[in-house]
Amino acid sequence: MLQRVWRCLTMGLICAGACGAAMAAEPASTEPCIERVAEGASAPAPRLARLHYRCLTLPKGQRVLIGEAGLKHPRTVMLVHGLGNNAHRDWETVVSALAVDFHVVALDLPGFGASPGAPEGYSFPALGRVLAEVVQQTAPGQRVHVVGHSLGGAVSLYFAHAHADQVDRLVLVDAAGILLKMVFAQHIASLRTRQVGIAPLDNLLKGLSERVNSVRRLVFNDLDNRFDFSRWLAQNPSVRNTLLGRYTQVEAGLGLVEHDFTAAIRETAAPTTVIWGSDDPIAPLRTGKLLAERMPDARLKVIDGAGHTPMMESPNTFKRLLQEALSAPLVPKPAAAATEPSQGHVVCQNKADQRYSGSFDSITLENCADARIEGARLKHLTLKSSSVTLENSVIDGSDVALSAQRSEVTATAVRLSGRVAISADDSRLDLAGASLYAIERNVEMPTPSRLYFSVSDLHGSDYNGDAHLLWHTRPAAK
Repeated sequence: MLQRVWRCLTMGLICAGACGAAMAAEPASTEPCIERVAEGASAPAPRLARLHYRCLTLPKGQRVLIGEAGLKHPRTVMLVHGLGNNAHRDWETVVSALAVDFHVVALDLPGFGASPGAPEGYSFPALGRVLAEVVQQTAPGQRVHVVGHSLGGAVSLYFAHAHADQVDRLVLVDAAGILLKMVFAQHIASLRTRQVGIAPLDNLLKGLSERVNSVRRLVFNDLDNRFDFSRWLAQNPSVRNTLLGRYTQVEAGLGLVEHDFTAAIRETAAPTTVIWGSDDPIAPLRTGKLLAERMPDARLKVIDGAGHTPMMESPNTFKRLLQEALSAPLVPKPAAAATEPSQGHVVCQNKADQRYSGSFDSITLENCADARIEGARLKHLTLKSSSVTLENSVIDGSDVALSAQRSEVTATAVRLSGRVAISADDSRLDLAGASLYAIERNVEMPTPSRLYFSVSDLHGSDYNGDAHLLWHTRPAAK
């Protein structure tokens, strides 16, 4: 059935693409740094009065618009925007405050704002080279502070890892796309037609909802790695443009969900502050928690009530946190808390919204919905027809660490160890920032289940290495 549905979907897209082949992406402008007019607008948005603009020509001919302020200061802050028509204007609320103490460089990434498109595409290596070349021209010989939002947060993380010699401090603001692409796609699909306040993203979400609709859930939930939807779209531009529209944001977004940040998160040594809106509908807060937990020198700051653009939604709080992240002494990551006395064996039956923290011998959930386990240490967790959110916890036992039967688990920043780390029976587990240590197998699966690993590492006889993948049987060992 799935194959027939997928053939119908893909054949429909191919036919639509054939009819809309003329909608292929426009070539990059040959004019230097021409402002784009946003959809529905009669004129380009005004540039920021505080910035002095120039159009840089990079070594390979790519032109990039940059705006600078605070030119007299020796320390440089580079601001990297996210998706949307505003480009560098996303930073309007912080430029003046930063320019009091820093040389500020705000750029339009290729294909955004006034910067022409990038002929070599929107891969992270390509965008990372653009940032490196901008730093070389605007702050030669310096290590700069880098602040990135959404897509720009992901680009900044890549840049801080690949060009570590150019980065002093790193600030990641609601960075998007860190989770496994299937997890991120399911999250975006669940938004349906929710408006997030960024016109291209709103249009994209609306288009996905209208054009894919009920089929998308079948595809996202039941399709495995044998068919890579995002890669297929990337390789078929006429189909992609017909389905998603002619946005640079789509090109960059496809690169975003394809990239595996596991190594960058583990190895980026720059002192990092992670700033997140508590109510972000695009990049869920668990992503910020994952980054803060897995990066070597990172701390998390959450802005209550803010969504995906905290610098616009809570400008005063954001400005204070950003200035502290760039100038104040950074508090070291907290050491692991001392083990508390065990609360013994705890059983939940036929209840909802139960909360657990501290030390336990075991926790058993039977017909318990929406349980939450946070900051806990236990020897065994059992779920039967239940659902749980598990964060910043350790399950360290001698047999099976986590057993799930007909259940759902969403786990972030966890460590599971035992003879077998996970036993999944007709269950769905979404694990981000998980470390599994198994004497025998990482996973045993009595009946078919779905396990999604984002930015994780597994150590057992069935798999040993980084894990950013869907486990449906057994991946090839590394």
